[in-house]
Amino acid sequence: MLLLLLAALVVGLGGALVCVGMGHAVWRMARGLAVMGGIITAALMLDLADPRRDRWLLPLTGLLCGIGFLFLWQLDENQATRQVVWMLTGAGMMIAVYYLIEDVRDLSRLKYTAGVGGVLLMVLTMVYGLEAGGARLWLGIPGLLTFQPGEIVKVLMCIFLAGYIADRAELLRQDTSRVAGVVFPKLRHAAPLLLIVFFSLAIFVFQKDLGAAVLFFGLFVAMVYLATGRKSFVGLAGGLFALGGVGAYYGYGHVANRVDMWLNPWQAPTEGGYQILQGLFALGEGGILGRGFASGGGATIPAATTDLIFAVGAEQLGLAGSVGLLTLLALLSFRAFSIAWRSTDRFGTLLATGLATVFSLQTLVIVGGVTKLIPLTGITLPFVSYGGTSVVVNFIAVALLLAVSRDCIPHRSGEDE
Repeated sequence: MLLLLLAALVVGLGGALVCVGMGHAVWRMARGLAVMGGIITAALMLDLADPRRDRWLLPLTGLLCGIGFLFLWQLDENQATRQVVWMLTGAGMMIAVYYLIEDVRDLSRLKYTAGVGGVLLMVLTMVYGLEAGGARLWLGIPGLLTFQPGEIVKVLMCIFLAGYIADRAELLRQDTSRVAGVVFPKLRHAAPLLLIVFFSLAIFVFQKDLGAAVLFFGLFVAMVYLATGRKSFVGLAGGLFALGGVGAYYGYGHVANRVDMWLNPWQAPTEGGYQILQGLFALGEGGILGRGFASGGGATIPAATTDLIFAVGAEQLGLAGSVGLLTLLALLSFRAFSIAWRSTDRFGTLLATGLATVFSLQTLVIVGGVTKLIPLTGITLPFVSYGGTSVVVNFIAVALLLAVSRDCIPHRSGEDE
């Protein structure tokens, strides 16, 4: 509770600074405090269900949500208001999932349902999806309600991979054959895994959502390596990824354009390279300590509230604030991996690892794109970027992590850790 109150204090002070800088009445910072109030209420509700859970995830989640709201408030007040609604909805969903799942290990029986459901969602998006920004990522009724199925699929695939690999880990590791000096698991064990994974990747690529394809491929490699411990699988996956990248470069014009702009954005500084350059300018203008809240930082960046929210933070908070934000995201991933490490159940370990990997890869991919380490792809920064589906699904992921910490980690009497 002290950590949650500390996070609320930080968000409250940040909201006061925004009010002063933008000339708003101080009471308007109440929306940011409402988010923290919702998460504190959720923490109390979770304790009523079962207090034996991780104590670090919610304060980290709350602080990231609060910081994201402060960035959005300065860029687009309407989006900031909608984001508050989605954050409170996500907190409610987190409580519901925590209460409904009596034992997280029961989800392992739904692995095939989760896998097939994820693929069907992507097929529906491919056929009936709404296109925006050159990618078909949305389902729903325009102007009324839309959502991104890809965000839901990430959690469904974590459940599928965790359940399948937990059941077949020994067979995947021991029942193998050697091809060209490389050890592979027998096809009868790996076929369902490969079928769903490669089919999902193909759909992601067909939808031109290559950021999600990179994320999903990384999740698959991490889970298989954790189950088998074979470095040859990682090497083979890296080779396939490289071949796929080359093929995508020559086969898809939008991929080639992104790579070309990544290598040299100055060849089209007012067109394809504009977004990358504006992000780099924001990093430079932030300096060490930043320009401060309500300084107008990030207003000229395309997709500032989504793809380049990290650049907005870098301009307003500088290198020091950027490192602080990355530290919070790293701690969130570290805590999720810690839950996986301490779990005594194989399914719980794999599920927590999958969710931790998703958080980590999302951060690496989007921050790497903003800093020009890798080509820029459209992925949200967890709990910080604008996006209703992303926020709600991330809260559900936190609920699953809390359920793993509750059900799969031995707790001594009188202790919460």
